[in-house]
Amino acid sequence: MFPPLPAPSDPEKEVSDKLVSILRRHFLVPIHVDRIWPLAGHLHSFYLVQLSNETHLLLKCSPKPTTPLIRREHIMLDTEARALSLLSHMPCIPQLLHYDPLGDLLGPSFLLRHYIPGTSLDKIDSQLSIQERDSIERSLGLLAKRIAQHTSESFGSLGQVASAGGTKSWREGFLILFEGLLRNAEDVFINLPYGEIRYQVHRASPALDEILTPRLVVIDFGQPSQVLVNESKRLCGISSFRTAVWGDVFMAKIFENPSPSVIDGFGSCYAKTQTGGTRQLLYSCYRAVNDVVLQYYRKSRDTAAEIKARRELMTALAKMAAV
Repeated sequence: MFPPLPAPSDPEKEVSDKLVSILRRHFLVPIHVDRIWPLAGHLHSFYLVQLSNETHLLLKCSPKPTTPLIRREHIMLDTEARALSLLSHMPCIPQLLHYDPLGDLLGPSFLLRHYIPGTSLDKIDSQLSIQERDSIERSLGLLAKRIAQHTSESFGSLGQVASAGGTKSWREGFLILFEGLLRNAEDVFINLPYGEIRYQVHRASPALDEILTPRLVVIDFGQPSQVLVNESKRLCGISSFRTAVWGDVFMAKIFENPSPSVIDGFGSCYAKTQTGGTRQLLYSCYRAVNDVVLQYYRKSRDTAAEIKARRELMTALAKMAAV
């Protein structure tokens, strides 16, 4: 997922020394930083850290101050740290070593976690046999179920709920999440059918009232670029938890069009119902708007991806209008 650059730079001594002060708390024997590689192509600043015992860690720092961010991206590092803490010692989940929300040690806020080597599913998918793909999807379904076993008292972001905030209903929590996304779009004057979106979402939102228990869900869970596969073509890790919320487990991307293997891994609690179908339309609408909005907040705009997302949005709105 994060291959080192061909010509890695030497680690800065000051940063290495500061990291060692953290590492001493987690390793029984004396250890030092051998090398640090910057990893390009990410919203956050990523660094691969190689230790003297050949262990590899991932250092993830907050985005640069000049990076345009949508509202929820301002709390993504905090969200990921909280999610990793909740899911510690679970298979395929990288172990969190340290989170510095104030940037006291390095300057920017950062988290330090174990690095999981592997190839992202989107890069290896065409090389998989049917049996290998089924095995990976079954493992993803099982992992989604294990993640969802974590419950909370209220719905909303992990930070809000931890500070006694959040909402008592998933309907309210989802509408707040969606409205924040629409306001991001309005901030940069994106051409979208705002009135129709708000009308259809509010009209269909009573279907969300059936979700009574706030469960931990990673909205992007199942995104092929975030699924790591090892050399044996088996699931070995998930690379991002920044979209975790307390909500409906079926909002995870993997349940948009789940394969029989995903359903088999998740278990018998998955069932298709009319209101469940309406909720999926709401989630599809959210994902489509999100995909459009992100194109306007990134340096390299993908026109093809935007067109695809807009088509998915119009399809979801048409289906919601028919419900």
